[in-house]
Amino acid sequence: MSASLRSLSSERASFGQARQSAGGATAAEAEREAYRLRLDVFLASRDAGHALTLDSLQTGIRLETVVSAAAAVADYADEALGIVRDEYRPPLHCKEGCWYCCCKPGVLISVPELLRILSYLRSTSSDDSLSALTDRARRYAAQIEGRSFDDSTNDSVPCPLLVEGRCSVYEVRPLVCRGYNSTSVDACRRAHRDASELVPMFAMLKDVTDGATVGAAQRLHAEGFPDSMIDLGSALNIALSGGDGFSDAVVEGSTALLPAENSTRVANLWARVRETAREIGVAPPPG
Repeated sequence: MSASLRSLSSERASFGQARQSAGGATAAEAEREAYRLRLDVFLASRDAGHALTLDSLQTGIRLETVVSAAAAVADYADEALGIVRDEYRPPLHCKEGCWYCCCKPGVLISVPELLRILSYLRSTSSDDSLSALTDRARRYAAQIEGRSFDDSTNDSVPCPLLVEGRCSVYEVRPLVCRGYNSTSVDACRRAHRDASELVPMFAMLKDVTDGATVGAAQRLHAEGFPDSMIDLGSALNIALSGGDGFSDAVVEGSTALLPAENSTRVANLWARVRETAREIGVAPPPG
């Protein structure tokens, strides 16, 4: 167990104590305490993402070490998500076969996560399956052509990896998918038709994966590797058109993924976290 995961696990008692004491607190005090707990989870996960990425890249930046970094951070996230779910028992409506959240563009992942997905696909998929995936990726690109993948839309734009209502790479799904959750399937159904509809979620689960994402990206940046997030569907379309040598070319510095990049996501998220810390009276984390 990593130091960050031990830290997160050791907070179980403080979670319970905070809930017990919240009954006698004012609404403002209770809200500050909730944000403090969320901040603790985010920062523990950021530390883990940073440390695990550093460990994986100690022998250099190669395709196998970059893929290993994505796998290590995902393994941490799964354990941390389990700790949070066990402690809070949130009333999640997510279940196998529910696909509403898989049908919107702007699913932002890291480059290592993309390379891990590509490695998985090439080791587990038949030629026919890869051909069908390539066709779905082209349809995705055609659906969002002429607009930014970050723009909200009422249209249903299925992820190319969605097959018969299920994720075809669930074992290696990216952090954003691991942390996304909903406490109302009805809201998900409405949001599928109307992008202005808000989906309620248990935020601390997303804090785990957002924190790990930021930590990993910050370490990638320090190592001189691309730290921008990329739109999953757009990146798949580029990658599957790039041939067998695509992943190695990316590790060696290819800029082929530029059209799929969101270069501000991590910096903006980190800035919001630091601002939240200031607002609740906690010293903003450095960096």
